[in-house]
Amino acid sequence: MTDMEQALAISGGIFAVMMLTQYGRRKYDLHKVLLPIGTVSAVGYAYLKGMPSQHVDIVVYLVGAAIGLACGAVATLATGVERDPASGKVHTRCGAGFVAIWTAVVALRVAFICLAEHNTWFRDHLGTFMVEHRIAEDAVAPFFVIMALAMVLTRVFLLLARVRLLAPAAAAQVQPLTRESSPVRG
Repeated sequence: MTDMEQALAISGGIFAVMMLTQYGRRKYDLHKVLLPIGTVSAVGYAYLKGMPSQHVDIVVYLVGAAIGLACGAVATLATGVERDPASGKVHTRCGAGFVAIWTAVVALRVAFICLAEHNTWFRDHLGTFMVEHRIAEDAVAPFFVIMALAMVLTRVFLLLARVRLLAPAAAAQVQPLTRESSPVRG
């Protein structure tokens, strides 16, 4: 499996996990914060250790992180956050807009990888660009992984912020104790 195919597999895996765990109306709790952070940390450590780290490669990774940050912000905007008035529990709602954003991002990655591996014109121009800017070939796959990880983490932290901004759960309506409602009648 090439580095590009591996990056594609990781991106596809992240997409599948996001759709299976986020699509629809979902209860939002600590698990929804810790699971993506743990997954991203494990994938990041396993896949990104030993990646090229020349100055220009770091710039490439920062660009990937910035793109992921922007995409994560848009995905967060496509996610509704609400507190159930009866239970006080927080829920998220992800629908077609959320799926469309994630699909577009993954489709662009797939298109880039397919063009880089199968289109001579694109591959030649990409190679020329990378040589002129001294970008290591092995920096491309980490770019996509960093982009996907940044997208997930951005969404996790922006959702957490939105949840914290929700009005607190209403306290159970306490009726003032009156003579008529008193459990002890005189």
